[in-house]
Amino acid sequence: MDSTDQAMERAEDTVPGKRRWRRWPWIVAVIVVLLLILTPPLVNVSRLQKRIAASMSQSLGRPVHLDKVSLHLLPMPGFTLENLVVSEDPAFGNEPIIRANTVEATLRVRSLWKRRVEFSTVSFTQPSVNLVRDAEGHWNLENVLVHASHVDSAPTVQAKPGPTPRFPYIEATGGRINIKLGEEKMPFSLTDADFALWLPSPQVWRVRLEGKPARTDRNIGDPGTVRLEGSLQGAEHMDEVPIDLRASWHDAPMGEASRLVTGDDRGWRGTLHWDAALQGKLGAATLRMKVTMDDLRRADLVPAQSLDVSVSCTSRANLPAGMLENVACKMPISGDRVLTLESPSVDLERPLRSEATVEAQTVPLEWAFGWMRLFSARIPAEPAVAGTVDASVMHEEGDDTAEWSGAVNIAMPIAARAANGRALPVKSNAETVAQMFEATITTDSRGGWNVELPATPLRLGPGAELTVSAQASDQGYGFTVTGEASPAQLANIGHALPQLADASGMMLPKHAAAAEAIRPVAVTCVRAWTSGQTCTVPAPAVHRNTHKPAKRRAR
Repeated sequence: MDSTDQAMERAEDTVPGKRRWRRWPWIVAVIVVLLLILTPPLVNVSRLQKRIAASMSQSLGRPVHLDKVSLHLLPMPGFTLENLVVSEDPAFGNEPIIRANTVEATLRVRSLWKRRVEFSTVSFTQPSVNLVRDAEGHWNLENVLVHASHVDSAPTVQAKPGPTPRFPYIEATGGRINIKLGEEKMPFSLTDADFALWLPSPQVWRVRLEGKPARTDRNIGDPGTVRLEGSLQGAEHMDEVPIDLRASWHDAPMGEASRLVTGDDRGWRGTLHWDAALQGKLGAATLRMKVTMDDLRRADLVPAQSLDVSVSCTSRANLPAGMLENVACKMPISGDRVLTLESPSVDLERPLRSEATVEAQTVPLEWAFGWMRLFSARIPAEPAVAGTVDASVMHEEGDDTAEWSGAVNIAMPIAARAANGRALPVKSNAETVAQMFEATITTDSRGGWNVELPATPLRLGPGAELTVSAQASDQGYGFTVTGEASPAQLANIGHALPQLADASGMMLPKHAAAAEAIRPVAVTCVRAWTSGQTCTVPAPAVHRNTHKPAKRRAR
């Protein structure tokens, strides 16, 4: 650029009209900012407060109350709603179904040209939600969902306004979800809950939920994370609502999970994972669940190999009625061996009253001992046990104390004995003894349990047979052993069951020298889970001499 062109530009800059034209964008920007700052206080939102509350009431089918509505234009035009309360249907109680201190509603500006108000997002901060189920099995959200299905709404993602209003993107952060059965508020809740609901296509809602499970009557540390995601559609009746949901509860420590479910730490350690999928209509949906427990063990015992448990279940679910039908569960054990549980129907409110059958065939005895270690720290970490277990147990439909009945068949090879009474390695041609146990198991509504084993013969080998009766419950256990056996035979089972080994010295006479000598056995042992084991033996019969000794003459 030569000196002539530069001179012409400097001349143009000196023209007053040119300078004013370049300042206009800045002036307009300043005016807009001033309007954004000064307009909200000048707008009377008292009329809008009633219109917003009425619009939300119409959408939810429940009365909505607001204490205050404030208009803001930055960063996006919208309203701040304070102390929002959505009233409950009187049939479900007096507590509000939703309560939130602050709600931010962002306007769709282009909808204003259609002379109606649409919101792009509605954000709740730390809301509290009450889910209530009445005595007839109906939930308080049923009418809300059915009512919403009759309201015509355009998809949330629709860019341009149309003849029907667009459904907003509803979200909540830091919320709390409580559960009530009738007038009783359950101790279970979901805290730190993040929630989202939107309409991707007409009459199809997408939902996403994530939070921490908690109990109001217990201090729970880290209970893992609960997630739910999926879709549901509108219908005339609740049981006809089509759903496709996925739920999970992951990374829950077993100690915290047991404290959450039962109220107490059951002393188990490991990690719990739970996954579920629900597809179909709410009244007849296909339910698939899988529960895995990794590194399952007792808190006070670190075995050489912990349990890894996996249980898969399928059923037909009627959620409005709270019923499961055709329940079938499988727990793989080893190879193609599985433990199965089947039930024609389960009432989710009274699961202990349901009919059920548990069966297992040729289960390794070592696997059974692995489960026994979860209930007693005195089961050896590596017992020298071989054999298999067959079981078939049934629970009849009845009250909470209905009994489990059935049979457990244990087959064990009996090893040869050395001269010192110690067990030699079990050979392939070792004698196998099949032992049948028939126990009665009862449960109650508080989660307690009781197992009764009537007097049952127990064959240990040639010339030795004992009779065993036992009882165990959530409070403790007791057993009685009578019959005849040798010290070597008792030592064999005492190695696997230290509870019996504690009493072996009392069951045999002190002068029993030969390890293979058969001797009478009689002992009773009891123990509360919170204390040690106590054993007693029958007092020996006292033979009185009927002949009186002659009196000595005093000197």
